[in-house]
Order: sequence, then structure tokens, then C-alpha cells
Amino acid sequence: MTVISSFHYDLPDETRIHSHPHAHIIIPLNGIFHVKFEQHDNYIMTGQLGFVPPAVVHEYSCDGQALTLNIPPEMIKAADLVFLTEKSLIDIDDNLEPLIALIHKESTASKGKNESLRYLFYYLYDKLVEQGRIPSLAYIEENYASDISMKELAELENYNISYFTEWFKKKVGCLPSEYLRMVRIDKAKEILATTKYRIIDVAMQVGYVNSSSFTRAFREVEGITPNQYRKKAKDTIPGVSGIINKETKEKE
Repeated sequence: MTVISSFHYDLPDETRIHSHPHAHIIIPLNGIFHVKFEQHDNYIMTGQLGFVPPAVVHEYSCDGQALTLNIPPEMIKAADLVFLTEKSLIDIDDNLEPLIALIHKESTASKGKNESLRYLFYYLYDKLVEQGRIPSLAYIEENYASDISMKELAELENYNISYFTEWFKKKVGCLPSEYLRMVRIDKAKEILATTKYRIIDVAMQVGYVNSSSFTRAFREVEGITPNQYRKKAKDTIPGVSGIINKETKEKE
């Protein structure tokens, strides 16, 4: 089972640099936490949280204390990763404050690892994504299997098509077509991991008209084919093999 771990920083104010497979959520308890990666240079203060995506080299320093959550990459959807990376500095509002306090309490009580942290993270994850969900994003996520036009999305934001594309990229961190592809592939991964539908059936369920265009898009996002992903999921995700076998028997 995927486990989230936590770590309390209490470091001298010196800059360090590293990278690792997991993502970070950084919550300063006092002082300022400085983190720099790619084009982001964030000074995270109390009352804020920061996000560092997985597998990126980042510099960091802290002149006080901070709590970090180490998030396995498989717990973050590709489409959401783009948004969370773009909006890597987030204010902790009145809705988030009690949740952050509970996460701090659980991480302290468990000394770094606790099943409760996993559920609290998913709750926090939903809140963070919901905060930044603009109408065009919500429309894509609800209608990803349909033939979505840029005109439809632009009208939702009251912009013309040319300005909307530029605005969307600044707001979300990628083009609308790229975001749509990531949403479709995330949905396809869920289907591939838990069913034995044919590749063409999976493709049509997530908005592709043929298996070749779906396989090409899947490989571009995941680096492997849908069949390879299904085999990997069956071998590595607990319970998947049983779900697939059960479904196969029910269809026979």
C-alpha cells in the first residue's frame, strides 16, 4: 500500500540541493522555508504551503522549522501535477487551516509514518485542486470523452480562442489540448488497471476514435504502451489482479 511519510525540518539557515522520486508538500511552522526549482523561486512563510513536484532538482533552506510530507508520485494525477506545480505556493485559508493542524498533529504523533496521513493527504489534495479549478478545467474533466473544441472552452472563460490559449497556459502551465490529453490518460489508467476491456474499448471510453491514436498519446504521457501499463499495474498494485480475474469470470 502506498505510504506517505513526513519529516520535521529544524535546520541551520544554509542552502542544500537534492532530488528524489517523491513530491513534497512543505508547511513552515515558524520562520521562512526557501525552495527553488525550475522557474519557481518560493519563500514559503507560516500561513502558506509549498509544493515541489517529484524528480526535480531543488535548492532549499529554512531559518526555522517546517513540516514536509513526502508524497509518492503515483498518488498525484498527471493533469493535477501540472496545476500544482504551476501554483506551487498556496495560502492556507480558513478552510485549510484545521486540516493542516490535524496533519501536523498526526505527523507528530506517528513520528513520520501513519496510515491517517494518506487519507488526510487525499483530502488536502482535493481541496488544493478544487481551489484552482477554473470553469474550463471543470468542463474538460467532466466531458473528456467528448470532442471538446477550443471555442467551447474559450467561451466558458469569456475569451476569444487565441487569447484563451495563451491565458490557459499561463494559468495552468500547459496548453488546453495537453491538459485534455493528460486527463484522458489518467482516466484510461484507471480503466486499464481495474478491467480487461480491449484497448480500443478503453480508447473510445476516454475520447479517442482508434487504438493507434490512443496508444500514441498514452506513450507520450507515460513512456509505455497501454498494454505495458496494464501488466505493470497487475504486477504492482495490490488487489488489481483479483479485480481483473473476477471481472473476466463474470463476463464468461
